[in-house]
Amino acid sequence: MQILILYFSGTGNTHYAAHYLARRLERFPLEVLVRSIEQVPPDKLPAFDILGVGFPVHGGEAPIPLAAYIRSLPPGDGRGAFAFCTKGAFAAGASRRVLRRLTEQGYIPLGETGVNMPGIDLLPFLAKDSWLLRKMVEKNYNHLKPLDRLASRIGEIALAIKQGDDPTEFKIQLPTLPGSKTIEKLWIKLYDRMAIWLRGKFYADERCNLCRLCVRACPAGNIQVVDGRIRFGDRCYLCLRCLHQCPQEAIQLGQGTVGKARWRGPMGDFNPLVHP
Repeated sequence: MQILILYFSGTGNTHYAAHYLARRLERFPLEVLVRSIEQVPPDKLPAFDILGVGFPVHGGEAPIPLAAYIRSLPPGDGRGAFAFCTKGAFAAGASRRVLRRLTEQGYIPLGETGVNMPGIDLLPFLAKDSWLLRKMVEKNYNHLKPLDRLASRIGEIALAIKQGDDPTEFKIQLPTLPGSKTIEKLWIKLYDRMAIWLRGKFYADERCNLCRLCVRACPAGNIQVVDGRIRFGDRCYLCLRCLHQCPQEAIQLGQGTVGKARWRGPMGDFNPLVHP
């Protein structure tokens, strides 16, 4: 019985969550693989019996590359699937919608959850000595209850399937709460408008030493060196990886991020060039 956990992580939160979940599943006699979607194309996936998908919430939705990746996945053919998201605040039902998409592709929905993590869109506007940043850094990330519960459920289901049970016996319902669709649509529409404005605010200031880390790490291929300067295109996913990973802290999102906080995952060690 093999569980494959696929994830997209811009700044390290979902990378941490995916590996956290895999560690929690280790207590079951199962084989668990963790892969970044930047590491393996959808037509080259290793064999799996249950698929897990993890992602950060971007404006109430899955990130652009994750959504595109899901559309290219092989048919589920009755295999189980689960989803989890990392969120700074409002998830807007993002993990349920991802699971619905997987269901449409022939997967059986087994579980979904969201886990609170520092919001990477808020962080770069916080002073480095702010109490809120200190609270985020000092949080105990060794005990994430939503992921603990999901791991227990998926582990027990996997063992039951291994012993011959049908995955459909564990199928969950994916209800839509009254009024939630309206709220979700409004939130997503607001984010989409804000995203257009934000994409034009990126720049590299005088501290940039042209190390090109941002060029190599950008999942959208949106950053280039032109005439000896860093230039940003119009394909940005707004994952903010470039801003948070820059060793010189030279990449800014307007003037409000200058000299402010940066984030490299809960343990401070996220390296997007090394997957998983």
